[in-house]
Amino acid sequence: MSSLRAERQLILLSAGTAARRQAMREHAKRLMVDMDWSRLAETLRVRKLLPVLGPRIQELAEESASVDFAAVVEQALETGRRQGAFLQLISLHVIAMLADAGIGSTALKGPLLSEAIYGDPGRRLSNDIDLLVSPEQLRAAVEVVRSLGYNAPTDYIQDCGLPLLHFVLVHEREELPPVELHWRIHWYERSFAHERLLPPTGDPPDGWRPAPADELAALLLFYARDGFVDVRLATDLSAWWDRYGADLPPGALDELLRAYPAFARVILVAAKVAERIVGLPTAQIIGDARTLGLRERVAVRLANPNPHTSQSQLYADMGLIDGLLAPPGGFGAFVRRQLLPPSEVLDEQARHGAKRRARSPLGRCTGVLGRYALTMTRLVRAPETLL
Repeated sequence: MSSLRAERQLILLSAGTAARRQAMREHAKRLMVDMDWSRLAETLRVRKLLPVLGPRIQELAEESASVDFAAVVEQALETGRRQGAFLQLISLHVIAMLADAGIGSTALKGPLLSEAIYGDPGRRLSNDIDLLVSPEQLRAAVEVVRSLGYNAPTDYIQDCGLPLLHFVLVHEREELPPVELHWRIHWYERSFAHERLLPPTGDPPDGWRPAPADELAALLLFYARDGFVDVRLATDLSAWWDRYGADLPPGALDELLRAYPAFARVILVAAKVAERIVGLPTAQIIGDARTLGLRERVAVRLANPNPHTSQSQLYADMGLIDGLLAPPGGFGAFVRRQLLPPSEVLDEQARHGAKRRARSPLGRCTGVLGRYALTMTRLVRAPETLL
């Protein structure tokens, strides 16, 4: 086995649930024979996985990890803790300000999730603050956040008056982290987030968290929306399961999927991908067994836990997964979102990517369809593999 292949397998194995890691412990030790620990550390750093997977790899390695690797992991954790503490402080301050204005909110991902599932705010690297508010209070929330010196958001606004997912606010002096104010967490839902993930009205109890099934569904939706790329969000799922999975009754997601049929397909596929990648026990959490159709099976195969392709191709694959899993009646929205987005969205993407928008919307559409074709050709020709 090549050292690069062994490295990729070790990264994938370390992302798994505690049960999978324990079952594969001896295999992990074999992968570590002649491991280039400095290159592994650099790979994890580049992929922003060093603080989240470094401690797991050390646990699997026992005494075989190099001293330098352990030192690099500890340094990454300390850096993550400092950044996490800063983000956590700002997040709680903004949440309190919103509450004073009568706006309920909750933190999404970030250091609060890191502390909840890893027991350490430094495990999940983050550079911004994601908060959820109800769509009716989104505009008011923007004004509250702007009072801290943030610029007005420039996101594209749909005919309904809402952005596609969130408003992004950037601090005018760049002294505070960007704040993303979400009204939903996935393209296919319009009510789940504010019905299930926001605290009760009035004064929420200290330490309030969504119901376990709702929180798990949210993590699955995040994973699917990001196109099942890399293992960072998959590792969140395995860590969540290790911490809270015992609290879930059998078939815990069945009621939720019946209540929100628009994303039933994407939740099922995300769970199947997480089962394949990190060992999430899908049969235990979704009792209503259903055979995957062709589109769903293709989406599962598109999961890319060890990405080594261009950024443009990765974005195209993410868009293809969006189209494959779109709910009935959602094809037109997929086309507008991924193939023929409004010019304002293309301009915003160009600004975000610090490059000029050289192609017309039609030219972009043609290019993306070409990348879809490359992906499908690759799936037909290549054997199924996680590497």
